Amino acid sequence: MKVLRNGSKELIKEINRFKVLNMIRKKHPISRSEISQEYNLGASTLKYIIEDLTNVGYITEVGESSSTGGRRAKLLEFNKDYGYTASVKIEEKQILIALTNMEAEIMDSCAVTFEKQLLPEAIVDIIEKHIHHLLKINNVEREKLLGIGVLSSGLVNRKHGIIIRSSMLGWKNAPITKMLKQRFDQVRVYVDNNINGYTLAELWNGLGKEYNNFLVVSVGAGLGLSVVIDRQIYYGAVGGAGEFGHTTIEVDGYPCHCGQKGCLEMYASEFYFENKGSELLPQFPNTKIKDFSFNEVAAKAKEGDPLAVQLFKQMSKYLGYGLRNLINTFNPEQIILAGEGMRFNELFWDDVKRMTESNFFSKVGIDTNVVKSRLDDTSWLIGGALLAIDQIFQEPIYEKEKVTK
Repeated sequence: MKVLRNGSKELIKEINRFKVLNMIRKKHPISRSEISQEYNLGASTLKYIIEDLTNVGYITEVGESSSTGGRRAKLLEFNKDYGYTASVKIEEKQILIALTNMEAEIMDSCAVTFEKQLLPEAIVDIIEKHIHHLLKINNVEREKLLGIGVLSSGLVNRKHGIIIRSSMLGWKNAPITKMLKQRFDQVRVYVDNNINGYTLAELWNGLGKEYNNFLVVSVGAGLGLSVVIDRQIYYGAVGGAGEFGHTTIEVDGYPCHCGQKGCLEMYASEFYFENKGSELLPQFPNTKIKDFSFNEVAAKAKEGDPLAVQLFKQMSKYLGYGLRNLINTFNPEQIILAGEGMRFNELFWDDVKRMTESNFFSKVGIDTNVVKSRLDDTSWLIGGALLAIDQIFQEPIYEKEKVTK
């Protein structure tokens, strides 16, 4: 478990410094009086912190606030170009890489395709090459790269930066953080699951800004879940919390790539189209479906293809049941649906909403909002950047993690 550092004058100074910095970072432009009121800091203490942060280059003064009388307050601005981060999303057949400033604003990006089941060492080679390329063409000095955030599918031990298992990539125990640190000395490297990265973007500038307890579910090639409790992502023992897709929905159902049978992911994602579509194909000899990818089945469903329509109808049912189970388990304020599958939400949204609205809590008048994310696909890379940025600016209150038995 996390262990608090022992109290000392130096610790108090550090905490106050980071509290002030993070308030400016998240709410700038902001006045000194607003900071003082929020944290009840004395004038001399705040003056010292502001001078220190200004000298380091974290913040600048940008002007004065409007006034209804009296002296106008000087405003403080976070220097978003103090440093830069690289954000990486490893997909099944391509790597997305972005260069961002310290507010996770994407300055430049690229996509690099690769052969399936490529070894981690080869993937790290690609990442290193293209991060250096983005730095060069954007005239960013290597020393200004402060962090790298990597998002991947699968079970990720974020503490040690290891992708324990990704069936999509064919990896086991890939030490991505260690491998990248060998290439980028002095740069902080962090690894997390894809959906957790997207959730950071929701917390930063999406619907998640409005709620303290919510869930993010990704729908598409697979099924992902991120759990937010008191505005913090819940990770579980090793970072694997949220394997929603591997909860059992059908006893002894379709075999799953995880080794179990009947997993929800086999029924509420693209996998269902492949499994059920192959079974039903003899009954629909005139279907126009060429393959059972999400894009193809959705396109044919829009055209009224009977097999495609039936597949979406059944997939909607399983997804609705799965979301209802989440509501009954977590009692969240809202569930945000994201992912590539949401591009075709008109094919299943009404059915899913209807099923989720009938849950344990609705019987006593407690509603749960089930909504579509307002963010676009760049949010995966924004989330990867935030993974690094949030760690860089984390208040230094913990000493180390201690295992308790």
